[in-house]
Amino acid sequence: MSRHRIVRNYIGVDSEYYDDEVFGRSVEEDTPLSPSLSQFIYNRGGGPETEPEYGQPRASVDCVQEEEEEDVGNADEEALNTMYDMGFEMDLCKDALRQYDNDMTRALNHVLENGAQQHVQEATVPAGRPVHQEQLATELQNRLQVGGSGDSTPTNCLTPVKCNTPKSNTPRSGSPPAIRRPPREPSSANTTPKAKKSRPKDIDVLGILNSKIDTQPLINVAVVGHVDAGKSTLMGHLLCLLGHVSKKELHKNKTESQKLGKGSFAYAWVLDETGEERERGVTIDVAQTRFQTPKKTVNLLDAPGHKDFVPNMISGASQADFAILVVDSTPGGFEAGFEQGGQTREHVVLVRALGVQTLIVAVNKMENVAWGKERYDHISGELTVFLKTVGFKNSEVIFVPVSGLEGDNLLEKSKTPTLTEWYSGGSLVDIIDGLEAPKRCYDRPFRLIVTDVFKHPQMGLSVAGKVDSGFVIMGTPVVIMPGGTTAMIKSMTTVDDKSVDYSVAGEQCILVVGGTDQTKIHNGNVICESQSRVRTTLKFKARVLVFNIDIPITKGFPIDLHYQTVNEPAVISRLISTHSKSNGQVLKSKPRCLTKNQVALIEIKCERAICLELFKDSKSLGRITCRYGGNTIAAGMVIEIT
Repeated sequence: MSRHRIVRNYIGVDSEYYDDEVFGRSVEEDTPLSPSLSQFIYNRGGGPETEPEYGQPRASVDCVQEEEEEDVGNADEEALNTMYDMGFEMDLCKDALRQYDNDMTRALNHVLENGAQQHVQEATVPAGRPVHQEQLATELQNRLQVGGSGDSTPTNCLTPVKCNTPKSNTPRSGSPPAIRRPPREPSSANTTPKAKKSRPKDIDVLGILNSKIDTQPLINVAVVGHVDAGKSTLMGHLLCLLGHVSKKELHKNKTESQKLGKGSFAYAWVLDETGEERERGVTIDVAQTRFQTPKKTVNLLDAPGHKDFVPNMISGASQADFAILVVDSTPGGFEAGFEQGGQTREHVVLVRALGVQTLIVAVNKMENVAWGKERYDHISGELTVFLKTVGFKNSEVIFVPVSGLEGDNLLEKSKTPTLTEWYSGGSLVDIIDGLEAPKRCYDRPFRLIVTDVFKHPQMGLSVAGKVDSGFVIMGTPVVIMPGGTTAMIKSMTTVDDKSVDYSVAGEQCILVVGGTDQTKIHNGNVICESQSRVRTTLKFKARVLVFNIDIPITKGFPIDLHYQTVNEPAVISRLISTHSKSNGQVLKSKPRCLTKNQVALIEIKCERAICLELFKDSKSLGRITCRYGGNTIAAGMVIEIT
């Protein structure tokens, strides 16, 4: 399973790097107290103690007693929201639910019968404060309207007033009585009704989206490539140029990386934050961060390039709208990743199989070849032929020469003479700005694919993931599939820690959920609304394209099934038919085996129930990838769920 690390954006001030330095002594050094101050330390009275005369008892000092906290329990959130929606005050609802052990029927009766009386009893006149009768009458009327009483308010009183609300004769023991809501009298002309607090669940999200002019649309970009191509260094340096990393943090990375003999990894450490990643010098988890360009808001997913972590790369690429393929231009570097069993080919095949249609090829480390045009043309020519065989059109592939270590041609167009004399295109950010944002399925049922589950120290149980379709509003009850566990969305934030009331399709967000525990939510689960649950199955049919394989695929062939962030063991239970690549016609029914470059309809059986959708309904939840022995052997789309 993949764990997506969310890289927090820290914008620091350069002067802060020296503000906390005190030369000559440590800032944590203890400072001795002066004799004039030390005499007051143990005196609760705030002044020097006076010694009594000989034989006289010392005056006792009253100890400050610590207040004991009353164990009142917790009010059930769903019942609390229901009562609050009826128009009652939040504090009254909480007290009633705690008193009756979250029995909403009894608590609601208590609020209806005694709420108004409690409000009026508390309406006392402060001592020494002149209050006019009309002012007090207005205040009491307002309180009665909030409490839900139908009785009139006395107007000529300057003493604590008791309400004459008739109490019900129904005994408290036994079954709770039926809920009765007393009628409310119309408010007087001089009384202003208390406005009901607006709640996030009342937001018209579709109306906001239809009327909103999105000047900076959101796109998700995955960075892929061979293990030593320089992906993390490239994107880390870009974040520094965009102002998301302070000089203090960058200086710290440079100092610590030099101590380990890895001085060139300073920019990579902006994204590779874990100790294992820094020690090994490779990306392991998918690192997420967000930044803005002049025309786009970009969710960046830095995927690992090592062969051992291809499942994590699939997890990151499955959430991407676009991909940046980083290749090494140094002599031997490109060949190691592309021709000698490297991950460049497999990553290209995977991003295409996962639905990415536009690819940016960043030819990195061009400073090592003196920005030579011949080397650039050789690499772009080799990749163009291969990308066409995978399914990318020439208009969907954009090449750009860059230097991740020096930061050249990343944020601004390069001014290096040896490059500008033959390259007239834009910088990497210019190309990202020119991408056309995909259309989002806002009007489809809500689906969020879980990429990480963790316990926030202040907020509680938190779930990170991408909203695949629809939208979700804070306070909405949801269902976690498979399993059908119910939960409540308590709050939500974006990747860059901004609190929001709702999140829509295409966004990466963090949900704080209540009503469940961490053992019932896992990576790959799908969160949806109860009235429109995602389908679950143990068996389905898929149309797949078989890649270069050494062993023919036969009936009963074991595979590792990958979809979104899930990796499940499965078996190809049936080989139904093979099809033509050009027109999709059936070539052979019930084939004995499948070989490379064949298109086939197969049936896959899983050991556990998984969440899937038909490809025609959801392209994200309708794509699958099959791997065996550490290699990708096939990929395709779900066409039938049984």
